Amino acid sequence: MHKYLSKKEEKELERTNPDNYQKYYNYARLLYESSFIANLTLEQRKKLYPLLYKILKIMNFINKNKLILIGDDRIKSNKPKIYAVTHIGKYDIEMICEAIKEHTYILSGDFENLHNTISGTFLETNGIIYVNEKSKTDRQNTKQEMIRILKNHGNILYFPEGTWNLTASSPMLKLYPGIITVASKGNAEIVPVAIEQYDRTFIAKIGKNIDPNQLLENGLSQKDVLQYLRDLMATLKWEIYESIPKWDYKSIPQNYHENYLKERMAEWPGFTYDEVLSKVFKEENETSPEEAFLHLKKININKNNAFLLRK
Repeated sequence: MHKYLSKKEEKELERTNPDNYQKYYNYARLLYESSFIANLTLEQRKKLYPLLYKILKIMNFINKNKLILIGDDRIKSNKPKIYAVTHIGKYDIEMICEAIKEHTYILSGDFENLHNTISGTFLETNGIIYVNEKSKTDRQNTKQEMIRILKNHGNILYFPEGTWNLTASSPMLKLYPGIITVASKGNAEIVPVAIEQYDRTFIAKIGKNIDPNQLLENGLSQKDVLQYLRDLMATLKWEIYESIPKWDYKSIPQNYHENYLKERMAEWPGFTYDEVLSKVFKEENETSPEEAFLHLKKININKNNAFLLRK
């Protein structure tokens, strides 16, 4: 193999020959990790950051994305920070980076979709930590890399939901627990951040720093701290909801959520709804409502089961 495939070629290879696709994925990842961009130091990236931030704002303007920051409750601190951000679509990274105005490494499980793109190259120059979520070894190596960065006083942008929240009614998905371990071992604070998207307008709210080690020392378990973080992020989401004009219930189209899903998925051609759902965190032996009622979609209504339609 001597060149990168186009995104269209990647998807076709993944569809027709999964084994060769995995070999290509591993090859491309190794090639990237040995590149000049991947090996820039934290100090070099911080020097580049003012220029990259200006480019970022230009990119957001070109994409016609508008940011409204309704509040920033961060407390000044000498500790490194993990920005724990809600996740609702393709442009979250760009809009949150514009909002926080501080250099961060970005944790991403989307090497296949980002690498060898304009956005991907920009983010790689800024600093990105790719993780193969399907590999236990890679997940462990990624945790160690994040801890190393935090101990060197670098910051990290982290989406603890692990995927886009495309649910119709839940402000927050469950959080992956690794964020608490990384913050604790890296002696970092966590800053909860929420973002919502309305067409091309993004509304964000930055919350107050929390110190996981302090909470753990006060007797909370890691699971308790994770739930506390989730509650804080959900509260920020509600504050965003309360900031927008009230809608007349009758004016909301019946297919509003379906159209919303189509808009989000259209932003990233080739990225499927099933891929999004596959990354949602679930406890061991947990069954989602979608899975529990999946059989209803397969029922062939006839005279023997028509009683199921009775009210």
